[in-house]
Amino acid sequence: MPRGELTYRRGDICWVRLDPTVGAEIQKTRSCLIVQNNDLNQYGQLTVVIPFRPGSKKAPYVVNVGATAANGLDKDRFLDVAQIRSCDYQRVGDLIGVLEDIYWHPIRAALDIVFGFAP
Repeated sequence: MPRGELTYRRGDICWVRLDPTVGAEIQKTRSCLIVQNNDLNQYGQLTVVIPFRPGSKKAPYVVNVGATAANGLDKDRFLDVAQIRSCDYQRVGDLIGVLEDIYWHPIRAALDIVFGFAP
């Protein structure tokens, strides 16, 4: 965040205002996972998020996440890693919850697929 204030952290699930959008970009205010590291979250004006979508999906670039008290999701959802984006800190709203550690390995694997880092 500007001026060194850390108001969200990697792993937080927050409301993010994604509009306005163009074409196939995911729209609306949605729950999103903050994936950017905390140093950049503290001092940068942008953060990197992955939006959640309702339901579940079988695809190599998605991660299905079950709703829990810890993550604050209202129902099972999936992270659409192909829709990863950076956004201005002003788009980030209230904290919903924190993603459990068990999801980070599948997220890294999906990022490898999306960015073509996987063999």
